Amino acid sequence: MNLKHLNMTSQGVNNIINKGAFMSACVLWIDSEHAKVFKISATGIVKKQLSHHSVNPIGSRHDQHKINAENNFFHEVALSIGLTEELLILGAGLAKNHFKNHLESHHHQELHKHIVGMEALDSVSDNQILEFSRKFFKKYNTYNSAI
Repeated sequence: MNLKHLNMTSQGVNNIINKGAFMSACVLWIDSEHAKVFKISATGIVKKQLSHHSVNPIGSRHDQHKINAENNFFHEVALSIGLTEELLILGAGLAKNHFKNHLESHHHQELHKHIVGMEALDSVSDNQILEFSRKFFKKYNTYNSAI
């Protein structure tokens, strides 16, 4: 998706990224049913949206199916993030915590090492997610820059 679709100018992208040694960043907004992945690079922002179809039946067999479906969803999200230098995880509820736990325990440790923050953020528009991430990375880069 190009920048016009996200109402973000190249100036806005430059405000998100750390000037100089910037490689790539990714912002993930996730809840129990949806994930929005924003891959940020020096050339722009690319958005991918994923959906999880949850299983609601009751019973131990269905519980295992629900766990498997959630793991498959989290695995798909991790693959869509790919390689990144900095990963910011946002979301409402516990899905962001469950995703982080999935990264730790399901062969995504390399991606887990690049998590720079986890923040609660209710369901909001794409532009609000990007504005929140701009503020986060500005503060993060101020406190984590080399001296």
